[in-house]
Amino acid sequence: MEIPEALVRHLYGYDRTLPLLATCEPEPAIDLETRTPRTDIVRERVTFGSTHDERVLATIVKPSGAGPFPAVIVQHGSTPSGRHRNVTATPDNPNPVAVEWAASGLMTVVVDAYGFGSREAPDNRGRLTPGRPDLMFRTRDQRMQAVQDLMRTVDYLQSRDDVRADAIGYHGVSMGTRIGVPFVALDRRVKAASLFVGGSGDYSRFVTAGTDFADLAADEELINLLTDPYTFAPWTGHVAKYVVNGEQDRTVRGREPAERLHSVMADPKEIHWYDGDHGDYAPYLPGALAFLKANLG
Repeated sequence: MEIPEALVRHLYGYDRTLPLLATCEPEPAIDLETRTPRTDIVRERVTFGSTHDERVLATIVKPSGAGPFPAVIVQHGSTPSGRHRNVTATPDNPNPVAVEWAASGLMTVVVDAYGFGSREAPDNRGRLTPGRPDLMFRTRDQRMQAVQDLMRTVDYLQSRDDVRADAIGYHGVSMGTRIGVPFVALDRRVKAASLFVGGSGDYSRFVTAGTDFADLAADEELINLLTDPYTFAPWTGHVAKYVVNGEQDRTVRGREPAERLHSVMADPKEIHWYDGDHGDYAPYLPGALAFLKANLG
């Protein structure tokens, strides 16, 4: 089964004149060790309108000063805490990636994906639940909404005077790669991306055989074609990519799903492997930062 590229792009399209109706308010930026305000970075809580009458909530962390700055959209994985793991300092994570990267000179925009964090819904839509085919259509909608939300994040960034409109990048982890590959494929305004611990395989599909949903096997295949990064990876030739995967990744289920995605991903790309599980990628974050800064200029 194949779906024409033009149809896929049409289904993810939206009215670019859709009003943002953005809000922005300051948040304290605190040094966790000294419990004093930081002067090198600024934090903001922002919201803006997206498709289907959704509103995106994000935390911005940026260097002190007027800018304009290169900006990197940061998308979390499948976690109930949503954006906070990447932006909220805790004793076990005193330098979250968005804060550390902002201190180095980038604006970071950390988004709550639809169905996660402040936007969590009363079910498991969007999560890796192969045994829940009853959620397949809600998960389809979640994945497509999440991609459109990222496009709207670019719209929002380009409305700000402190952002370099020609220097927008992306950093996604796990689910952030699952929705990030479609996003960077469809939105040519993104110049560079780091894509961590993603893949394409059965781990992210629904099992219908032998269930009450066996009649939806064709729908399940269509949903996979419409949302899986494998479909979109060949369309990413306009964006430089830094790709990281773990040799022992039990979530992605080893090398094969990652290699499957790598095999169709357009150049330019750098592929890096580490000997560890799904969450053991931290040693490659400095490399991702250097890559993004080099390609955003």
